[in-house]
Amino acid sequence: MAMAVSTNRAGAAARVCTSTLRTRRCGRDRGARATRRPLPAASEDAFAPDPALAASIDAVARACDLLLDLGSSCRAHAKPDDTPVTVADLACQALVTQALRQSLGDDVVLIGEEDDAVCIADAATSDAVAEAVERHGGDGATAVEALARRVCVDDESLDALDMRRDAAESTRRSRNRRGGTSSVGSAPARPRYFVLDPIDGTKAFIRGVDDPARPQCAVGLARVDPATGSRPDLGVLGLPFWRGPPLGPGDGVGVVVASSAGEGCWYKPLFSGEPGQSGWRRARVSNVSADASADWTVVTSEGERLENLPIGVALASETFGGGVPGSNPAADETPREVRVGCGSLCKYAAVALDVAQVFVQHPPLDYALKGKRCMVWDHAAGIICAVEAGATVTDLRGGAVRLGDGEREVRAFEPGGGGILVAAAGIHARCLELYTRGASAGKLGKS
Repeated sequence: MAMAVSTNRAGAAARVCTSTLRTRRCGRDRGARATRRPLPAASEDAFAPDPALAASIDAVARACDLLLDLGSSCRAHAKPDDTPVTVADLACQALVTQALRQSLGDDVVLIGEEDDAVCIADAATSDAVAEAVERHGGDGATAVEALARRVCVDDESLDALDMRRDAAESTRRSRNRRGGTSSVGSAPARPRYFVLDPIDGTKAFIRGVDDPARPQCAVGLARVDPATGSRPDLGVLGLPFWRGPPLGPGDGVGVVVASSAGEGCWYKPLFSGEPGQSGWRRARVSNVSADASADWTVVTSEGERLENLPIGVALASETFGGGVPGSNPAADETPREVRVGCGSLCKYAAVALDVAQVFVQHPPLDYALKGKRCMVWDHAAGIICAVEAGATVTDLRGGAVRLGDGEREVRAFEPGGGGILVAAAGIHARCLELYTRGASAGKLGKS
């Protein structure tokens, strides 16, 4: 359901976001677009994204620009699950939806995290979303409609995918009749669909880019193919507040990471060049040794401590020499730890960019009682970027991670053991063993 969008957008936007704070935080005028500076050509084989990936990169870059423009001073609303949503979340999703359909066609199916409920209930938010989308090259008049067209309910998801499949079947039958061949045959598989998290790490975003802890957030976009075991076949991560490695001193703040199946993982500073131009650099996960845990870096959340998590507990145990000094020199030194205040997609990016070699998405503490499931948009883009960079991604039982299968569910999935292990290929088996031993001692992580 969409609603009429007020024409008094500027005044409404001023009520929702404080422009002076936005200018101070973002370092540029409210209406200014980011200046993209050219970079020298990559020193290795060139990155050549296909049309779908190029469109995805452009959409994510535009969403990051919008996010920086709005700043974290946007008023937050509480969703039914008590998580926050801001004008930035809503405007990013509307803008990405419009951008993809403009580039790839109106039949693009996008399953996003947000919906238009807040816009319908709050006219000021609706106006602010429309104004922000329009300022960044989208259609402000239909911004709320773009949110309404987002596929958010299971039945709607299946209907949208079924319509695509029925259209493909009708075309197939028509071609068979014209060619004189039989129309008997299996129906086409459900088509590929995009999944989007407009801001993964909204809480960190709200805290502000000036927070000394340097919280992170990400725009995550992926395409899922039910025909290949419901795995993502392309993914883009936009991290507008990323600082430090692998970016150099002259690269500024922000990075975009892009991958497609079999083509590797690539990154470049967020505001440098255009999506198809040079300046991309290949991302590779280090080939660390399973026998030298001191060489590993594990990415954890701000409130976590590796020593209290299953892998840390196992490494400190006598089984692995941790309780007997000198019995296992490699185990006497624990892995390095980097803590990041953000959602899971930023941690996938940390592995893909080789800032860390291990990330564990631990099951919630009440997982066994409530059977909580993972949301597809929190993982899809991160999974393919990490895999294409050379990491191995499994559930906590070592099984393949299957996202929404397009038959029963497209928004949520339940990995074995309730969580996911991402690790450099050479140490994944070792990390899985450590996690299993540590978890068996009753040391489970936080959600």
